[in-house]
Amino acid sequence: MKFRPGLLVTCALLIIIMPSAAVAKAYTDSLTLQRVLAYRQGMPIETTGIHTNLYVRYYLKTDKRNFTLMAIPSMYAIARGNREFAGESYSTVYIKDDGEIDAVRQLNTGTVPRHKDIMTTLNKYLMPDIYGVTIIDNQLLSPFNRHNVELYRYDITNLTGHRAEIVFRPKRHNTQLVSGSAIVDRRTGRIIKTSFNGEYDMVNFRVTAEMGRKDVRSLLPKTCDIEASFHFVGNKIKASFHSVYDNPVFLPDTIVNSHDSKMMAEIRPDPLPSHIRKLYARHDSTRNKADTTRLKKEDSMWKKILWNSFGDYVINRTKGNFGSDRQGAFRISPILNPLYLSYSGRRGITYKFKINGSYKFSLNSDISMAFNAGYSFKQKQLYFKIPIRFNYNKRRNGYIGVEIGNGNRITNSSIVDQVKNESLDSINWDKMNLDYFKDLYVKFITNYDISDKWSVQPGLVFHRRSAVDEAGFKIAGRPVSYYSLAPTMQVQFRPSGWDGPIITADYERGIHAGKADMKYERFEFDVSWVKRFYSLRSLSLRLGNGFYTSKSKNSYFLDYSNFRDENIPGGWNDDWTGEFQMLNSNWYNVSEYYARANVTYESPLMILSRIPYVGRLMEMERIYMNMLFVEHLHPYIEYGYGFTNRFFSMGVFMATRNEKFEGFGFRFGFELFRDW
Repeated sequence: MKFRPGLLVTCALLIIIMPSAAVAKAYTDSLTLQRVLAYRQGMPIETTGIHTNLYVRYYLKTDKRNFTLMAIPSMYAIARGNREFAGESYSTVYIKDDGEIDAVRQLNTGTVPRHKDIMTTLNKYLMPDIYGVTIIDNQLLSPFNRHNVELYRYDITNLTGHRAEIVFRPKRHNTQLVSGSAIVDRRTGRIIKTSFNGEYDMVNFRVTAEMGRKDVRSLLPKTCDIEASFHFVGNKIKASFHSVYDNPVFLPDTIVNSHDSKMMAEIRPDPLPSHIRKLYARHDSTRNKADTTRLKKEDSMWKKILWNSFGDYVINRTKGNFGSDRQGAFRISPILNPLYLSYSGRRGITYKFKINGSYKFSLNSDISMAFNAGYSFKQKQLYFKIPIRFNYNKRRNGYIGVEIGNGNRITNSSIVDQVKNESLDSINWDKMNLDYFKDLYVKFITNYDISDKWSVQPGLVFHRRSAVDEAGFKIAGRPVSYYSLAPTMQVQFRPSGWDGPIITADYERGIHAGKADMKYERFEFDVSWVKRFYSLRSLSLRLGNGFYTSKSKNSYFLDYSNFRDENIPGGWNDDWTGEFQMLNSNWYNVSEYYARANVTYESPLMILSRIPYVGRLMEMERIYMNMLFVEHLHPYIEYGYGFTNRFFSMGVFMATRNEKFEGFGFRFGFELFRDW
């Protein structure tokens, strides 16, 4: 019998996935626990449309630190100088109907230099969603959601006054699970107070939340306290946060990010602890000293220009707002940061850089622009992409967009053959690098959602493809650049709305206009669907097909929209799903047709998560299977396994080509502080 590695790997993957993908039935004989699990569903009002005033107080103490603290986002401001910092903020928070939280900070006082934000990763713990599947964002599986019951053990003790204590602990040690206790009302299932602890993203935390008492407010905390510690490469920092919601004082909208400490003292909901009062007093005393020498002034100016500028623009992410009402926002990635490095076998080490900016005209319109770049040290090539979008009707996803970028170097054997067939027989064409062309493109598109099920997107795309080695083309008297201009049309159908499969049809036809003389016609069809299960499990499916129906006789390039090599690699959440990891980039542009299928299963508790000590660090795991049919590949199949944790993401892949073993490959990317 002929050995087929693809069949063997497929069977093994199915055996691994099947028990993990099945959702176990939650069983408990406790009526109290059942009432807690059903409490949110019994609430007639959702947690949307809520307007509240939030007060936050924090205190940080640095036990140990070294120079690596400067490279951690939001920690540069405390990497030198004092070892204790404290501060307060007062904000208006509005939970919109779509669940998005809009917060405007009105007061910001404290001892942090230039009132910078520090350890911002802890802010998301201040409003835990304890009844949801996850407590914060897509992190920390809640023990009070019925879909996660099979992951926890519970001990219930009845107390006086119709109260009960529920102690919960995870069945398996994993960073996505927490342990702790809750005091609940046995009659209704309402959580009165809860305290839970865990470790995520290099932060050991303990969260204590006292919940609201009535209606929808009972789903949100009234007060929330966080005790956390952060250890990284010899740095040891302790932090405490205290937040109070539903404060009665409404400040005028004109007050935004004020540093008025007197106003903060007037609206503070509870007295400051003694250690923060003493820290404030020392800070005020130092700041008010008047006997500053000229040397100190010069030193202060040096620190201000060099140290602060270096930290803001070279080491840290830079972000901010502009405009009279903070309509504009921008975000710049650090210039020198090893965390923006990634590695793959095809590209080697790649360094990434991003700039994002936006300006809001109204609730229904805005404009955004980005600059995404990546340099491949192995290919010695800089990739860039500049998308610009004007949203004129966000309710209908109506926008006008322009994208400028350089794609992958593309091959074209037909043009090379024409050059080699010239009459200059004395030239050794094979020694020249004539196969590769640089690609610069400009794409104009406009999109409009006719309904929740239908979208149309007409556009126009321009390409200039220039020979990498121009010498041979000049000797043969052939042009070194080739141009194309093509109207495009995309129609998208969503039979079940945005939560179901998405069916897309693309059409592109080259026309003759000026120097653009490439005539071609191309069709592409694509079906994608991300089926999300409970407890952060998901199954991603993608099927695609594309083909050319006509091409110019003199010159043409095979270049697809939905089947291309992603030249600016992202992190775990960007592009690992639905992409061929080991496929040589030349295969994207050599066939007049393609057919693809990509399947990815993702779960936080799958393979490595079951291993003691190692499993407690695993955040998410994936199993991949990618299949491709093009000319001379019938088929090409990739099998892979990947995982991500607080430090890095990694994938290991095996490929078969025409049922023969092709080789192994892997991909690596830093994930440190991605949520900071």
